[in-house]
Amino acid sequence: MIMKTLHNTKNCNYRKFLYRKLKYGKISGKFYKFICRTHPYRLTTYNISLFVREVLNGKMTENKAINLLQQDVTELKRQKEMYKSNVECRKRIGAKQIN
Repeated sequence: MIMKTLHNTKNCNYRKFLYRKLKYGKISGKFYKFICRTHPYRLTTYNISLFVREVLNGKMTENKAINLLQQDVTELKRQKEMYKSNVECRKRIGAKQIN
């Protein structure tokens, strides 16, 4: 499930940091897209920052980090629930504005 990112300052700053690492070739586009698409609400969780740090230091491969992040079921479930509630809220607000 591809989710749209909620724009907030923490997400924006960490996303800029990751984008700079992507442009300088420190991380791959696959890793960047995975993080941004699967964790649109909170990029600054401990697991993500830990795995990004490990990948940047060369202690872990990107594929292993992706697999470990995919196994973090509770965080992924929380992200999906937040996405669903945000979509529902936007629909309700849009319906109110039309009426």
